[in-house]
Amino acid sequence: MPRSDFWSGLAVVAFGVLALVWMIPNYAGSNPFAQMPPELVPSIAAWLMVVCGGIVAAGGLLRMLREGQLPVSTHIDWRAIGWALWPFLYVGVAIWVMSLGIKITWMGPFVIAGMLLLLGERRWWMILGCAVVPVALLYVLSVYLMRIGVV
Repeated sequence: MPRSDFWSGLAVVAFGVLALVWMIPNYAGSNPFAQMPPELVPSIAAWLMVVCGGIVAAGGLLRMLREGQLPVSTHIDWRAIGWALWPFLYVGVAIWVMSLGIKITWMGPFVIAGMLLLLGERRWWMILGCAVVPVALLYVLSVYLMRIGVV
């Protein structure tokens, strides 16, 4: 898998650079009264992405050079591409359905549980915990904590 390591590492590096160059400067905002500048944590995360993605890409490149592989192949595995795309389609359809007026706190657990079932998870306690806990925490954060000014 050195070729996929190489390309996924480059994609992570590219996204980190995009965040550093465009997203953080334009959308991090400013707060003159803050003790910590709003762009500090996103910048640290973006630099971590650049460094870690670079390490993964360099490791993949070294393994490709040792094995004599080229970074690009003429063979396209359409089944693998289809298998990699269905989770994005699943989430896209779920977002579209929620845009019709269904609240995420009602549909979220079912979307998460359905994804886990489709990915092969069969432990009910794992499905229940992964599906309910994030949505419950989102509900508590948005309804209770934001109301009293904690967040």
